[in-house]
Amino acid sequence: MFYQSNTAAALQFPYAIMSAEEITALYCRLSQDDKLEGDSNSIINQKKILQKYALEHGYTYFRFYIDDGISGTTFNRPGFQEMISDIEAGIVKRVIIKDMSRFGRDYLQVGMYTEIMFPEHDVHFIAVNDGVDSAQGDNEFTPFRNIINEWYAKDTSKKIRAVMKVKGNAGEHLTSNPPYGYMKSPDDPKHWIKEDEPAQVMYEIGLYIMDGLGPSQIARKLKERKILTPAAYYESKGMKTNVKKQGDPYAWDSSTIADMMGRWREYLGHTVNFKTRKKSYKSKKTIQNPESEWAIFENTHEPIWTEAMADAARLARQTRRRPTKMGEMGMFSGMMYCADCGSIMYQCRATGFRRDQEYYICSGYRKGKDVCGETHSIRTVILEELILDNLREIVSFARQHKERFVQMVMDMDLKERNKGLAKKKRLLADAEKRIAELDNIFKRLYEDNISGKLTDERFRKLSQDYEGEQGGLKNQVLLLREEIEAVESKSANVDRFLSIVDRYTEIPELTPHILHEFVEKIVIYAATDPHSKVNRRQQVDIYYKGIGILEISKVFDTRHK
Repeated sequence: MFYQSNTAAALQFPYAIMSAEEITALYCRLSQDDKLEGDSNSIINQKKILQKYALEHGYTYFRFYIDDGISGTTFNRPGFQEMISDIEAGIVKRVIIKDMSRFGRDYLQVGMYTEIMFPEHDVHFIAVNDGVDSAQGDNEFTPFRNIINEWYAKDTSKKIRAVMKVKGNAGEHLTSNPPYGYMKSPDDPKHWIKEDEPAQVMYEIGLYIMDGLGPSQIARKLKERKILTPAAYYESKGMKTNVKKQGDPYAWDSSTIADMMGRWREYLGHTVNFKTRKKSYKSKKTIQNPESEWAIFENTHEPIWTEAMADAARLARQTRRRPTKMGEMGMFSGMMYCADCGSIMYQCRATGFRRDQEYYICSGYRKGKDVCGETHSIRTVILEELILDNLREIVSFARQHKERFVQMVMDMDLKERNKGLAKKKRLLADAEKRIAELDNIFKRLYEDNISGKLTDERFRKLSQDYEGEQGGLKNQVLLLREEIEAVESKSANVDRFLSIVDRYTEIPELTPHILHEFVEKIVIYAATDPHSKVNRRQQVDIYYKGIGILEISKVFDTRHK
């Protein structure tokens, strides 16, 4: 007679009624890597071996505890923990495994269980293929076998990391499951293709983002529309996933939306590898890598989002825009910057405010005059009018005079690039000149030290100071050269802008969607004579996506507040 655990995944056996006789635990484990070694380590094979051994030795009351697809470097396994709980409850008095590697691959943890916990609970322990039987006394070779098992796990981890590094640098996807909206191609599992229903939901999420909605608002919209959450969708299709299922199949979580927004590159059709890492093969904690360590491969699969959607998601993630207490997101939130200090400008509104009283103000000025000495603010309605009028003017001009518009953009782009390049090249020349000067200073210091004019202690102190300065300058030179190269290689993307223009025959009003399609950022200057009804003048620079700032996109407000 035997008793079957609910954790068993194969070889279904009939259940037996529990009796007062001691229960024998038959423990089976298989990791993903073990599956590559063939059927010898399979759960089915382990169960056959353990059942045969138990019956031959008269252990008729037994129960299977199974962990399928779980690494031996961790002991936080459902089947294993259930077995330990039963041991502590006095239910299990004997544990049988196929070999020591099935128990675990951390020799310290294995030793803690087999040499301390099991004897304390009077548990008989057997490893069939390794000849381990605690009833026959200590096996001197067992600790060495446990160490070898851990070395195997460590070596396997190194090999897997090496393979993943090669794949990642070759542009192959490293994630086991594609992000929501994609699926593995039936013809080529390495390639992602769009999955119709989820891809349409993701496209609509992109539209919501362009409309200025935040993660919580989008989650509510999807719930109202009774759109299945990713976990519920996968379950409805009978697909396995590591996404946790919630009780309500339509209860989207704002963190899920935020994570999707953070993956804007993937939804734009790019592959992003090495975003995370683990400290060691024993640690299960995921560590985020800085973006400088990511490997990005563009246009590896079909995009779901447009560039405007991805830009809106990126901007929203960078600025962590939040709805006001009144529940709405400012249309320009995260897009407006102070011309003097570069700080983001944020919306000020209150329940008692009229629509024409709402305004944006520099966050730097609100922090203190030492951050920004000028008041940079502008009313929302005025800003909307200025941008709408300018956008209509530019779209109309681009549509009617394409060749002149292209030439104007290229001329302005060259002018702006040359302006930025001139400053960077001056800084580069100054840094390189100072580095050469420091080389000469080092020579003179060395000569003075040799001749006795400078003490060794003083020489060391001055050398350290100058070496620190020179090291900083060399880093600055490297950065400046990279920035200059990037500016010189960059050019305006007029074709992209014109393709957007062709989609709009008219622009009746400024919406968040249209704003994110056309505008990259807005820079606000301090008003001259802000309290004057005659001389007040405020400049607003509008930077359009792909083409930057144009002379005609430098607009002015001359109205009194």
